Amino acid sequence: MSIKRIIGLALALVGGWLFWGGAATVNILVNRGSSLSDALMQPPTSLVRLVATGLVLLGGLAIMAGKGFGRWIALAGILLFTLLAGLMVASGADPILWTDEAVISGVLWVLFVGLVVTKRS
Repeated sequence: MSIKRIIGLALALVGGWLFWGGAATVNILVNRGSSLSDALMQPPTSLVRLVATGLVLLGGLAIMAGKGFGRWIALAGILLFTLLAGLMVASGADPILWTDEAVISGVLWVLFVGLVVTKRS
């Protein structure tokens, strides 16, 4: 297995884990009586998180499949996830709420840089 595919696997695993966490949170809110639109859009952090992590997951899977466009899909997801963390910081949210996103954004960026700097195989 090439380094690019290993990085694609790591991106897919991290993206899938984050997507599952976001979907579980939305599910809890809906089970407690919120409508789906409220769970996703009040505030829209849940929707942004699901879209961003879904793109990271799809990008990682495409990279594993050897598709060159996978890195761009993953990049779009990483940018959105970083934007999510930045918006949470800028809004003055408590650090407990955004620290995980900031750290995970850093990990995603390290994986992406590793993907970009490795040679094509």
